[in-house]
Amino acid sequence: MKIAYLILAHNNASHLHKLVAALDSDHASIFIHIDKKADIGDFAQTRRLPNVYFCEDRVDGAWADFSLVRASLNLMEMALDHAPDFERLVLLSGACFPVQPTVYIEDFFARYADAEFIEAYDLPNEAYGKTLGRLSHYWLRRSPPLIRVKWRLQKLINAFAPQRDYKKALGGMTPVTGSQWWAITAAAARHVRDFMRDHPDLTRFCQNIDCPDEFFFQTLLWNSPFQQNIAHSITYTSWMPDQTGPEMIGAAHLPALTEAVVLDAPNNNSPHPKAEVLFARKFDDSSEQAVNAILRANEARLARFHARKSA
Repeated sequence: MKIAYLILAHNNASHLHKLVAALDSDHASIFIHIDKKADIGDFAQTRRLPNVYFCEDRVDGAWADFSLVRASLNLMEMALDHAPDFERLVLLSGACFPVQPTVYIEDFFARYADAEFIEAYDLPNEAYGKTLGRLSHYWLRRSPPLIRVKWRLQKLINAFAPQRDYKKALGGMTPVTGSQWWAITAAAARHVRDFMRDHPDLTRFCQNIDCPDEFFFQTLLWNSPFQQNIAHSITYTSWMPDQTGPEMIGAAHLPALTEAVVLDAPNNNSPHPKAEVLFARKFDDSSEQAVNAILRANEARLARFHARKSA
């Protein structure tokens, strides 16, 4: 099982180094995109690691903007061009960390070789704040020349201009949404790459939608032959109601994250049933105690894994 890990990062160089070290395996390569605004020199220690490749085509990313999709696509292209025999591409944040040892992760992906671990559910979903306004309104997330007036301008556009015809833009595709983080087969990744190249109008439409990172890959795979293999997210996220983002991982999360099998958080901003996960977020440079506890748990899991395999 050959895995390409794709990591989007912009800070917390110390934690990123620990993440890369924890993912290291003879069966994996690691591709990293550092936000263009960040000082690449901060990541020099990680750049010296073997089998780690930094993306040269760096994107200036912005939250909820298509730039995050573009950075993910750049990593995907880089991995697919690097080696034709990758079987699985895994998109992670630099704030993630594995909650299983690498041999377990590789065995998991081998057992579910055809599964597309990408969260996808109907858009809209009002209960989780996923409204059709994400598609039908104009969003100016990245507008540096208009930075001081962009929100007022966006409000004026949506008050007086016709709503965007998202159904026409999608060409009959059903819109879905879900978590930004995924682990898909190489065949699914090639489908996304080829579809994007063949349908530039869809890419242009997505430039001005809200949170395209929670729409683009999800919708393309949902409206494809890969839909039948779509499974659940495998990234633990504790996202409490009425909060604007997930919690930082701390002591309160460790009982769940050190179990033999780790399930997603009870609150994960998703309607899906809680299922097994392989990674968790969010961590930063101050998360050393939590990371060390997970590393100790991973050592125990590794021993149990080898014991089962040799029994």
